[in-house]
Order: sequence, then structure tokens, then C-alpha cells
Amino acid sequence: MAGLTYDDLYQVSLSSLGSAAEDWKDMVDQLAKLATDATDGMVRQSDAARWEGVNAGVTRPFIRTTAAEFRDAHAQAKSIWSMLRDAHQDLTAVQKALKKAVDVDAKKHSIQVSGGPGSTVICQYVDRSGEKTKLKPEQVEYLKALEEQINSLIAQAVEIDGSVARALGRIHGGDSHNFGHAKYDSLDDVQRERTVQLAKRSLSLHEKGEELSTKELAEFRTLLQGSAKDPEFAVEFYREMGAKDALRFQAQLSIDASSGDDKTRLELAQSIQKDMGLALATATDPPSGKDNPHTSFREDRTYLGKAWINDLKKVGTQPLNVGLDHAQPVGYQALASLLRNGNYDKSFLNPIAQDMVTLERKGGSWPVPDPHKGDQHFGLNLADKKSPGWDPMTGLLEAFGHSPEASTAFFNGSTGGGNSDLKRLNNLDFFLSEDKGREWLPDKTSGLTDPDDESRVPAKQALGHALESATTGRPYGDEGPLKPHTREQADLFTKVVQELGANPGSIKHDGSLAALAPSLGNMSAEYMYDIQRTLGAGDNSGYFEHEGADADLASLKNNELNQFLQATAEDPEAYGAITNSQQAVTTEAIRVAMADPGSETLAAVTERAARPGGYVAGCTAEGRADAIAAADDSVKKIEEYNQKIEEGDKWVGRIADMAANHIPVAGDAASWLAEDIREAVVKHYTKDDSEATAKIAENRENFLEGERKQAARAAEQAFIDAAKDRGISTAPGTPGAGAADDVYSAIIGTFTDGRS
Repeated sequence: MAGLTYDDLYQVSLSSLGSAAEDWKDMVDQLAKLATDATDGMVRQSDAARWEGVNAGVTRPFIRTTAAEFRDAHAQAKSIWSMLRDAHQDLTAVQKALKKAVDVDAKKHSIQVSGGPGSTVICQYVDRSGEKTKLKPEQVEYLKALEEQINSLIAQAVEIDGSVARALGRIHGGDSHNFGHAKYDSLDDVQRERTVQLAKRSLSLHEKGEELSTKELAEFRTLLQGSAKDPEFAVEFYREMGAKDALRFQAQLSIDASSGDDKTRLELAQSIQKDMGLALATATDPPSGKDNPHTSFREDRTYLGKAWINDLKKVGTQPLNVGLDHAQPVGYQALASLLRNGNYDKSFLNPIAQDMVTLERKGGSWPVPDPHKGDQHFGLNLADKKSPGWDPMTGLLEAFGHSPEASTAFFNGSTGGGNSDLKRLNNLDFFLSEDKGREWLPDKTSGLTDPDDESRVPAKQALGHALESATTGRPYGDEGPLKPHTREQADLFTKVVQELGANPGSIKHDGSLAALAPSLGNMSAEYMYDIQRTLGAGDNSGYFEHEGADADLASLKNNELNQFLQATAEDPEAYGAITNSQQAVTTEAIRVAMADPGSETLAAVTERAARPGGYVAGCTAEGRADAIAAADDSVKKIEEYNQKIEEGDKWVGRIADMAANHIPVAGDAASWLAEDIREAVVKHYTKDDSEATAKIAENRENFLEGERKQAARAAEQAFIDAAKDRGISTAPGTPGAGAADDVYSAIIGTFTDGRS
């Protein structure tokens, strides 16, 4: 199927290919019998015969050669069958995905798909009359994504076809009178062989000042893209490349692509970098029951173990010859760009991380090209122009951001001590401590001659992502439900609050670690049960119950929790997450208390349940006021807070899902409750930008007094809604009205305490 097109793939019937594979399977079985008969029959009898003369010198070797040819014929037939079998399976899967994209997804959105030049398609929206329609931005985005998806499927089919053709040629060989040429167990073996061949060809060409053609690079991308999550492919690819050549290939490809002006090659290189990272994560992930630390990678085709990691460590600090006129990057710098993609097992990631931290602690540095002309912005990382990858800690921390188990273990670990010439230092302290922590490097090509704070931000943001992962057990950016926290995760969150709460200036809007704040807000939102339990001086009544381990925030001293929350809230995104979570947990606590007041009055239990929410609101209001007052454009800052409050409503849903076993509502009522909470947050915590700006400018205390009343009204509304659902009247003069007033007063009081 040379020159395979969209119409070819969509229309072709693959049944004949499947029949051919079945026929070759029959041939394999028959040749297996012939080969066995030849070996057990002719050869055995020939060897047992007492021949002399010509029979001994000619006939016996001829019989052995003939039997060997039968075995070779069987091996060759088996290889051919393997190719046809895998080609049929893979092409069937690709065709099925193609038809779903065309017949289901495209039709659902009124998109017409037609063949384009070569092996591509053209997608366009059409109305009922078949005419083109004017597109909205989101339609343009979807159209592009669908077209890329279909073109990728066709490219996979083209590559399968080409791989099979190459394999059959090598299996058949150049001698038609002789069996016994290349042998393959699967199509994956053929594709991996070609992938390695292209990568090594790229290295060879680079030494001559040349590079792979765009067509070859596209072929490499397609091969890798389809097999990045196949353990056997990934392991064999990295094993055959070796750590040094794999990293050298990645480094030279990235630098060449980012320093040129060829957008096609840049897009291909970006895709390849992503898939090489996914393949590395796949290759270093030990299968269940095979994570013995003494297991060599040579003993298992599905796992790169200790031996490969040790080779990687050696390469990690060695310069990679990528043809720069300036400082050559070392292996860990190239590796870090791959680590940004994939969920890595701690048995691989943590030893690498320990090695990198130890290197920095011993005074080691990372080479930066630093060309004389500062306008050269080539890099090792292609995913983000703001983070070109010369500081490898950024990529490492991003790896921890999507590898929760590894991240929790790493930040609970340390370097130094023992027989080391370094003092033992906790890894968390290395990254968070201002007096004994790391020196954050400017990540840009001119970082030595023209350093700036802005280029240090991506690494600090990556640290925030890693801490989110480590304390929550969920990858950074995960939109799924909350998980019960382990003891290690909860203790780590306590340590983070302790360190930063004791040094709140570092995470304020102008602090050295301000870039952490959005992640700290997410962490606080997730640990809101623990925070409110602590601020409520314990929870003997069970208002703030949740599954999993509790963070021991009560052990903190000197208002570290309050200072942590206040400083974190100077970031609008963090404020939005904390506020939505606080309102959700407060609402839950009020409803739980109301459902079972025991021998106490309704007012007593609901007032006690609401109080901790006031503390949180007071802390965060103080932080928000500070940030708005300090902003160059206060109106714009308030608009940002309003936006982030609305975007942070996802925390309401997450808390509601976790609270399902505690809140006495179910089904649709639970979703209505979540919507009520969202509305309460928007109503009571968003601000009119011009009015709020004027209030802060005129009198900061008056502004915060307004904040206090709004927080109290939000809690009061939560009580009123809960009372209504339970049939409790809140009309004037009723006990319900008195209880609502007590909830309001409780927030008024604790809000002030939280500010202090």
C-alpha cells in the first residue's frame, strides 16, 4: 500500500490480509512438523548410519544442511506470519479508530472529512445545505485537533505498511535459493529496529554538520508515538541506544530545532521529546513483583533496572557533544527535559534526584551556553519557551509533579549524612529554606551574563507542582476526586506549613518563593478539613471528619498556620481555591451539626461548626487586602481575584464528593447543594472592582470590615439553606432565626481572630 491515502485506509477491506495471516500460520505449523521430522528422522538416522567413503563425506553433510534449511524455512515462515498477523491487528485497530473519528466524531460536529494531498485529510464544517459556515474560535480549535488526529492515524497506517514491507524484504533476503535471513517475532521488533536506526543515523549525520530529513524525522515521530507506552519497545529502544546516545540525540535534536526557523521540524521535535519521555517512564517502570533492586535490566525485557540507572548516573554529569561553540550541556540537563512527561516510578526517579541534589550541594553547577549575543534562545526543553531547560531541576520537579508516589518519598527523604562529607539535609529544606536551600538559577542562554528573576520562576512553579503531588497523592493538574491522605503526605503538608508559615515573607506577592502560592492554595484547599479542625481547637464532635490521615497542624507554633494562609492568599488563584473549599467545608460542618445536635441546642452546635470558617476567611481577607493595596493597578488585581474565585469553584465539587458520606443529602440534592455553595461564594466574596478599590484607598479597615460581614452572611446563608432543607423555620422569633444570628456572630468574631 505504497502512497497510502485516506480513502485507501477508510475503504480497504482487511479480511484478505487476515486470511493471508491464517494461511501462513498453517504453513508455519506444517514446516514445524517437517523441520522436526527432518531433525528427528533424517539427521538422526544419518548420524546413526555406519557410512564410509563418499556417503560419509558427502551424504551426511548434505542431509544436515537440508535439515537446517527446513528449520530456516520454518523460522522464515514464522517471521512472515508474525508480520502479517501484527499488520492485520494494527491496521484493523487504526481503521476502527479512523472510522470512529469520521463517522461519529466528525458527523456529530457537522464536519466533512475528505482526502487531502498525499496521506492527509481536509476537515471543514458544513451546514445542512452543504455550504461552509463561519467558525467560532472553539470550532477552529476542534477542527484542527480532529484533522491532526486523523492525519496521525493515517501516518500510523503508512508506517505499519512500510515497516512490514521492509521486514518482508529482510526476511526474504537477497538469495532466493537460501532460507535463513532476518528473523522477527513481532512487528514491534521491526519498528524498534527502524527507530534506533534513525536515531543513530541522526547522531552520525550531526557529526558531519548534517541532519535527518524532515521526512525521516516524521517517520521517527510516528514510530515512537505509536509505541511509547509499549514496555518491550521502550526498554529495547533505550537499551540499544544506551543512556549517552539517547540523551545526546535528544539534546542535539532539541537545540537544532529551537535555534532554527523551521516550524515543522520544531513541532516534530516537540512531539518526539514528549514521546521519548513517556517511553522512558514506561521503560523504567518495574512490573509488579519485578522491582527487586538487585535485578539487572538484562534479566527482563520489560524493565530497565539498576544497571541502566547506574550508566545514566555516569552520563548525567558528563558533557554531551552536541556541536555548540559554548558550554556543552551535561546528561542530566538533557534528561530533565524528557522527565517532564510520564509518571515515573520512585525506584528510577528518586536515585536520579538524590544524585542531582547531592551534586548541587557539593558545589556543582550546570553548564549554560551564555553566548555573547543574548538574542539566541535555543534550549533543551521544547515544551515551554520560558523554561529552556538549562536548569535541570525544573524538569526534575515537573517529573515529581506527575509522579505522586515518588514525590512523597523524595520530599520525606534527605541527602548527606552517614559516611558522606555533607551534613544531612532534608530534601524539603533544600528547596524551601532561604538560608540553607538551593540557589535558584536563571534559566536562559544568557543566564551568566544577564541573570534575572523572571527566568527563575518556572523552576519555582515546578516546585509547587511537585509539592502538590507529594502532599495530595494526585498528579499536578489532576481533575479527579480527592484521595484519602497517607500519613507521609499529611506529615509533609504540616512541614510545608511550618517552614513557610515561619517565613511568610517568602511566599507573599513580592517574596522569593511567591511562585509557589497557587500550588500552596490548592494544597490548603485539599487539607481544609484539617485546617478548620485545627482552627476550631479540635473536633470531638466529628464535624470535620474525612478519610485518611490527619495533618498535625495543631503542633505548629507562633501562628504559623495563620501566617501561612494569609501570605498564600496574596495570590488570587490561591485565594480562589481556599475560599471555595472553606465555604464548602463550613457548609458541610453546619449540616452535619444540624443533623444530629444531640442534647445541645441547634444554635450551640451550628455556631461551633461555623467558627473555624471565620478564622480562614479572616486570614485570607487580610492577604487579599494586602495584595490589592500593593498592586500597581488595584482594579485589575480585584478583577483577577474575581476571576480566580469563579475558576476555583471546582473545589466545591471535590469537597462535596468527599463529603457525600457526611452531608445528609443525596442524589440530585447533593448537586443542588454544591451549586448553592458556588453561588454563595460568588455572591459574598467577589467585589465590584471600582468600589473595592476606592474603599481600600480610602480606609483599609473599612474594606476589611465589609469583608467580615460578607463572610458572616455566607455562613449564615449556609445555615438558612440547611434549615430549609430540614424543615426548620428561620422566621423572626423562632429558634432557627436565633441560631442563624449566632452563626453570623460566630464568623464576625473568628474573622477578627484570623486576621491577627
